[in-house]
Amino acid sequence: MTKQIIKPFELLLQYEQRSLAHALSATSDEADRGDWSGIGFRIGDFHLVAEVDDVNEVVILPELIRIPGIDTWVLGLVNIRSNLIPAIDLKAFLTDESAKITKHSRMLVINQPGGQAGLVVDEVFGQRHFNVSDRQDVEGDDDSRVYLYCDKYFSHDGVTWNVFEIDHLVSDIKFQNAAV
Repeated sequence: MTKQIIKPFELLLQYEQRSLAHALSATSDEADRGDWSGIGFRIGDFHLVAEVDDVNEVVILPELIRIPGIDTWVLGLVNIRSNLIPAIDLKAFLTDESAKITKHSRMLVINQPGGQAGLVVDEVFGQRHFNVSDRQDVEGDDDSRVYLYCDKYFSHDGVTWNVFEIDHLVSDIKFQNAAV
């Protein structure tokens, strides 16, 4: 009986090929079922979910560097891995009511033109999965600015999860021009 000698690099290539094949089949299975995944979070009484690809990471709110002369909904700058990014009080931006920073508060790090931004939210619920066929249009009869950034929603276990469109937010002129 002879043993086949596999070189380490060849073994790594085999692992990579199997991993990529598995990832592709998992993605197509999800698409076949119509799954939609997002990061669930809360601001005030609103349960929102942002598409997974729109959120780079979720972090505990780091120490803030305050900046004078900017809108009140811009909390300041935070240092994320040696990158200074603006920390935005999403509740204040959307409702004109400042968020109360608690032990449950988190920051969603997102991409925007010119870099990243951190959206401070009241709470993050982690990844949420929905069936695309359950997605419904937002009727928009509420006066809240939140609905300017939500076109769709899912209902699950008695909770309405509005799909928060990060692209709508970062393209908003008010969001882009935070200086007072």
